[in-house]
Amino acid sequence: MPSLKRLLVVMGAIVALTALAPVASAGSPRDFHLDKTCAEDSSEPLGFSCTVEHSDFKWIPAGTEIHYTAGPADNAQIATIEIKNGSTTGVCTWSSDVDAICAFDAGTGRLTQFNLAVVVTASADQSIWYWDGTYSFGN
Repeated sequence: MPSLKRLLVVMGAIVALTALAPVASAGSPRDFHLDKTCAEDSSEPLGFSCTVEHSDFKWIPAGTEIHYTAGPADNAQIATIEIKNGSTTGVCTWSSDVDAICAFDAGTGRLTQFNLAVVVTASADQSIWYWDGTYSFGN
């Protein structure tokens, strides 16, 4: 009987480790990049909205819109990304007219537990805006 208990303990440990392996790998940061264009939009609170032109992240494809509202400080804005099966909201803090850092740490639907940290830059003529950073899922 002791060998049966030992076998059950070993099997339980294997099952537990197998179940936890995807969670550990899910939290690993991955590279993130997108390009977007922005245009004036009088219906938006801050007067503009942006459209993703290219994204390396499949759940934020080209055509996705990013909307901005006033943030908690003069140099900060709230950015919201809505996709077919979810959304996420983050804060973008601007250090100049063309440089910012955005951080997203929660979401809904497909973007639940989506963590994104990006550096925002722009092309010389500000026709294209770039987000480069990392993303992960988990707490």
